[in-house]
Amino acid sequence: MKNLILKSAIVIFISFTASADEGTQNKTWYVKRDIHDNGAFPELYYEVHGGASYSIIKEKLNDANFLKDFIPSYPINWVDEYISVEIISTSNGKLKKAVSANDALSTEQKNILRSSDLATNVEINVKYKYKNAATDAPEIGTINISAVLVTAVPETEAEYIGGYSQLTKYLHINAISKISETALVHFQQGAVIFTINELGEIINAKISRTTGDTKTDKLLVEAINKMPRWKPAINSKGVKVKQVFEFSVGNNGC
Repeated sequence: MKNLILKSAIVIFISFTASADEGTQNKTWYVKRDIHDNGAFPELYYEVHGGASYSIIKEKLNDANFLKDFIPSYPINWVDEYISVEIISTSNGKLKKAVSANDALSTEQKNILRSSDLATNVEINVKYKYKNAATDAPEIGTINISAVLVTAVPETEAEYIGGYSQLTKYLHINAISKISETALVHFQQGAVIFTINELGEIINAKISRTTGDTKTDKLLVEAINKMPRWKPAINSKGVKVKQVFEFSVGNNGC
């Protein structure tokens, strides 16, 4: 059975700026830590990524009628027959969801997408039928897409001062190394969405996917909120603008 977390298909909206050897442009990186010497817990992976994997540009939703209209690499050829397409998002602070029978957006789904709050997490869950190439038997597959809703791509991306190695070091010291072994027993892949504003300050940090542990969620948000200022993003007119990032933590790769 295919079970894909579709990330690479989403429109690129955040990477990191380059700066000599410490450049972070277009980089995705993982840092792992052995939680327990005797192997009782799996390695914990974490990354800070931009929407290179997780973004939808809001303007693309205005005329969207199908998933492929705002997810350019949506794998249409995987699907022999749709079972359902569920869209979940937040509008005016309220969680909303709607289900359609195929990849054609229903009126309700269009309204949810177009009214979604900026920097909110949009989830798209697709169930479909396909023919197993090995057995020639029909099976049920899933495509799970999770993306951040943004307005536009800045000309120059926001950058952590010191580069990505210093950022991962900061997060390891202030977040990863402080996660308790108790929390790791039923650890879920979690994430914090945050915005770098025009002054390089961290604002609007919030949990977009819970780790399953309230204390760990709080720890991750606090670590983000206490980060030093970044170099802010700049648009094509030379004006400093806001930019959204995501900090992901998981025990099976982010």
